Amino acid sequence: MFEAFANLLPNGAADLFLFNPSDLVALLEYAWDHRLNDTAFQTGDPRHRSDLPGMGGTWMGQFFNSPPVGPIQSNGLLTILGAINPPEGRFNSLMWEHLIYAYMVENTRVYEVFRRVIHELVHGEKLGSVRQGTQNWLRSTEQLFYSDPPPFYVNSLTSHVRPVFDAVRCNAYYRMFGMDLNHKPEGPAAAVPCVKAEASNQDFVTTMEEFLREVWVGIVNVTNTSGAVPTDNAKIANLATRLHDMLMSRRVYGTLSREEFVTVSMMSWFRLTLSDNLPIVTDLRAEAASPEERLFKIAQRVGLPAHGLSKSFFEIAQPISHILLLIETGALNDVAAVPVLYTPGPVEARMRLIITHWSIISGREMRAGKVSPS
Repeated sequence: MFEAFANLLPNGAADLFLFNPSDLVALLEYAWDHRLNDTAFQTGDPRHRSDLPGMGGTWMGQFFNSPPVGPIQSNGLLTILGAINPPEGRFNSLMWEHLIYAYMVENTRVYEVFRRVIHELVHGEKLGSVRQGTQNWLRSTEQLFYSDPPPFYVNSLTSHVRPVFDAVRCNAYYRMFGMDLNHKPEGPAAAVPCVKAEASNQDFVTTMEEFLREVWVGIVNVTNTSGAVPTDNAKIANLATRLHDMLMSRRVYGTLSREEFVTVSMMSWFRLTLSDNLPIVTDLRAEAASPEERLFKIAQRVGLPAHGLSKSFFEIAQPISHILLLIETGALNDVAAVPVLYTPGPVEARMRLIITHWSIISGREMRAGKVSPS
């Protein structure tokens, strides 16, 4: 979400990180209010995630009719708002990444690493003095992602019933994918157990891996012009249907949509933070050529190692998000649509990335045939 906002600004993340935290929260509210909302599809579908209303015109209208006077924030807000709701009147047009995007990014341990960063910056000078750009980032990050938001906002997901957002995210991941994070939370979250719902997609991993293996067969054999072709379009469509049904079963009536929106937005912020040698990165003396190398350097400075496979987690996040969104629309339930997965093109390129990095992350080779006991 924040990556999409930054792409609309002249200086990208550097401009976005100058926004006041209230501006950033308002942008999230506006994005939720202008989400893609095609009622021709069932609630929970990527094109109709939820019917929960946003803030509405009363509060949002007052805010955006009086934008901040600062030139960067004012022009930036108008640019982003124009993209979400352009002048020609195209309304309800925004989509966000799938929950799997947040799951993959969070497995790098980026959230815990930056918790340590903020702890050091607000309690002392162990990490050194930081410039204004980092001060802005620090304020926004602490208030948006390490504080309890005020009630009534779309990102307000904690309460007496759900006291810690770390456990909220863990619960959502488990319900949707039947998977835990690869690390334990720190801070107050460590004392709050993740509620493991009985209704969870325990077959997600095995079904997804079988799907990846079958698509790889298609990729390898797409240019075959003679002899038997082992690609099984019907089986791929059947696996896509199984994934569609299990994922959409967790989304009945828009369930988990707000949790997904907020969690994806949070992890997008941290991925954006590591996308370049921005002020927060340079002030931490963590300049590097890639997001994972910046994360490794920052993690080393605060004494909490990032995951060694962070590159693969970052690389797979968006491609697998796009494929699962496609699966959830039901587009791949049709055998005739399956060849797009292995025929050279943008979708096939995403599938190659997913197969490569899923194999690295899981330690199970998706490009090898499934082995069955004799």
